[in-house]
Amino acid sequence: MHFGPFSSADLESLPDSGWTLLFQDMDKHLPEVAALFREFEGMPRWRIDDIMISFAVDKGSVGPHTDEYDVFLIQAEGKRRWQINADPHADNSLVAGLDMKILQYFEPTEEWLLEPGDVLYLPPGVAHWGVAEGECITWSVGFRAPSATELFTHWADEKLHSIDSVRYSDPDLQLQSHAGEIQPQAVEKLRTMLLSALEQETDDFAEWFGRYITEPKENLQPLPHEPFAGMREGFAGGSRLNRHPASDILFTQEQGRLYLFCGGHSYRLPERCLPFAILLSGRDSWTADELHEWLDDEAAGAVLRDLHEQGYVCLA
Repeated sequence: MHFGPFSSADLESLPDSGWTLLFQDMDKHLPEVAALFREFEGMPRWRIDDIMISFAVDKGSVGPHTDEYDVFLIQAEGKRRWQINADPHADNSLVAGLDMKILQYFEPTEEWLLEPGDVLYLPPGVAHWGVAEGECITWSVGFRAPSATELFTHWADEKLHSIDSVRYSDPDLQLQSHAGEIQPQAVEKLRTMLLSALEQETDDFAEWFGRYITEPKENLQPLPHEPFAGMREGFAGGSRLNRHPASDILFTQEQGRLYLFCGGHSYRLPERCLPFAILLSGRDSWTADELHEWLDDEAAGAVLRDLHEQGYVCLA
């Protein structure tokens, strides 16, 4: 396995068969690719991750593997033969020493030959192996499926400093027969102390998650813009406000609180701005007329200016 960027000489030196080239996050670079997301309208936007494009020559493949998320495999050009093993008890041992998690053992239970226009949906954890028959291009629409470990690690790192520093105490301690024993009542008291500390910080969980899920990948961070005096003036000449391809705009409502999220930031908005949050999170581009009533709104206008200065939206 080799990582790009690659030169023309690198590609020209490749053999006639047995290799594949993967292009990650192509929806962030080509609007024509991102347009495919329109076919997934109705799905929560926070669940959709990216579109990867795979170009393969004859017999090209990455090998048998599993993904920990939902994926739609769309055959764009040529043919690719897909085999799956849906046995939940299959041996998922990995080949040691590789940069990719390739299965050491793979016994297919079903197979299909995908041609242009065919789509194969794979649930998380289903082992699969796709091999090109001649040159082919496959588009892979991947969905976000954060693990409990990822969520807890990020959330705990952020909240650790604000949890009350409560220490264990046992004023009702009784003498015990075996000094080396950790008694059940002590274990239960420690567990209750820990869970109580965690529960102190759950009121803003939705606000934290919105920031977490909209954080752009490190290599796709937008560049900030120079601030300008007025947002309305920026629309001169028929310009549109466009969402940066690598920035997600989402919102949530919880316990009477309205938050808008973008680029790992959260914006608390008054309830009157709910139509604004719906408009901004449901589109990729907006005209001055569509944003007219919000450009002069104190709260919404401040959000638009900040999103522009951060580079998450741009005028063009």
